[in-house]
Amino acid sequence: MLTDILDYIYGVLTSTKTTIVLFGFILVFFLVGNVLPYGGSYEQIKVTGFARTVIETFDLLNVYSGPWFLTTAGLFLINLLLCTYKRAKWMTRIRRPAVLAPTTLAAHKDAIDLELPYSPEETAERVETFFRNRLFFQKPSTTRIDVHKGGVYEQGFIHYLWLSLAFHVAVLLAVIGSTVTFLFSFESEMTIFPGTPVEVATVSADTLWNKRFGEGERLVVSEDAKFSLGLKEFTVEYTQRPTIVDFPRRGIVPRMKNAWRLEGLKVVAREDSYYPVGYASELVVYENGSPVKEARVEVNTPLRYRGLTIYQSAYEYKFDLYANGNKVEAGEDDIYTIPGLDGTLEPGYVIAGKLYLSDGTEYVIEPFVKMTYTPPEPEEGEGEGEAEGDAGADAKEKAMPETFKLTEGKPMDIKGTSVRIDNIRAGTILSYRHDPGVSLLWIAVPVIFFAMLFRAWGRWCRASYIVEKRPGGSRLLVHLQVFGVWGGEEGMTEAIKRSMTS
Repeated sequence: MLTDILDYIYGVLTSTKTTIVLFGFILVFFLVGNVLPYGGSYEQIKVTGFARTVIETFDLLNVYSGPWFLTTAGLFLINLLLCTYKRAKWMTRIRRPAVLAPTTLAAHKDAIDLELPYSPEETAERVETFFRNRLFFQKPSTTRIDVHKGGVYEQGFIHYLWLSLAFHVAVLLAVIGSTVTFLFSFESEMTIFPGTPVEVATVSADTLWNKRFGEGERLVVSEDAKFSLGLKEFTVEYTQRPTIVDFPRRGIVPRMKNAWRLEGLKVVAREDSYYPVGYASELVVYENGSPVKEARVEVNTPLRYRGLTIYQSAYEYKFDLYANGNKVEAGEDDIYTIPGLDGTLEPGYVIAGKLYLSDGTEYVIEPFVKMTYTPPEPEEGEGEGEAEGDAGADAKEKAMPETFKLTEGKPMDIKGTSVRIDNIRAGTILSYRHDPGVSLLWIAVPVIFFAMLFRAWGRWCRASYIVEKRPGGSRLLVHLQVFGVWGGEEGMTEAIKRSMTS
């Protein structure tokens, strides 16, 4: 009784249907995790009623760490383990020599059964020549004593069961790698300016493992688990963003007319229309205060060091602002309030680096900052009434913001105040991630792809044949096992019949 129950459970857990059902549930969880803000608060969602009750009951804002997803993923992992074990057992069986018997081959409904006028020796030679000419290779086999001759030939790049086993092992590695990443990965961000190295830790209290089972916020990072990153130089490369003169802002017909006119489109680039096309950081790695490595990090070219992958994320600038010779500190939201200057100054974008023109010319940009001057709001009631219409228009005009281009080291008069920008310096913003399971995914994903590709589209054929002696001739039994979209079993069957009867 117990054995029957265990066999039933084993059969269910190793079933392909079970795999499909579990994978379907996992896809639903992935869909929920992408639609709802994972790890967010319930104030972020607007749904009400039954939908909100379901979300709160099953804690779907934390779907990947909830018991429903973890239970499904655990069952999926058990299913993969048992399926892999089952296919590994199959592989040990197919390595044994096949035992050929007429009753076994004739039992297949698609078996080829031919009565031939040739001697058993000639029949065996003809069928073996047929297979050898088509690049079949003979495999070990045994036959019954009363059979004149028999054999097994195979054609194909790799046995389909090996591909199936490789696929299952690769999926298993992918699940293990994803689980390791889920438990032990962490990510963060840092900003580095020249001369001020930033300390980086290779362990974190933010991993799910540390939050649930480890020391959490009490985690003490040892000195051996730290290193520092310094910025040697940060560079930005620009090109001029082109614009089309007098091009219609909307409408397909007007745009087509403009594009097909005889003189063509007129493209220009304004003087300050700079567009960043690349930026990179020259970094120095420090261990125990001593430099040990230099590396260049740019977009799509990260630095990998001590289990961390460090990406170029963004950049920012700092500068010093002087008004009438006195240094002024920025206030809230980086807005400057300067004594004696009505209104405020707000920095816009900072440009510094190399500029590449369309003709290939390059030059170093003289660093500058675009500053927006916002005058004070007119006092309440100012400019009201019909008699004061012109005064009201003047007040509104005075209240319009103005933009100034401040070049580094060159004072500029802004509403009677001498303003100067000095010491423009660039800082790099780097994001870094520790992902211990990614190496397993790098192995698993290509194997999954090519195993599925060869399993579905590759051709593998196994031909088992037996020759029996008959009065006045011989009997030929052939059974074909063909797998893959390009298998061509019917064509092979007809080719054998034509070859043996012609």
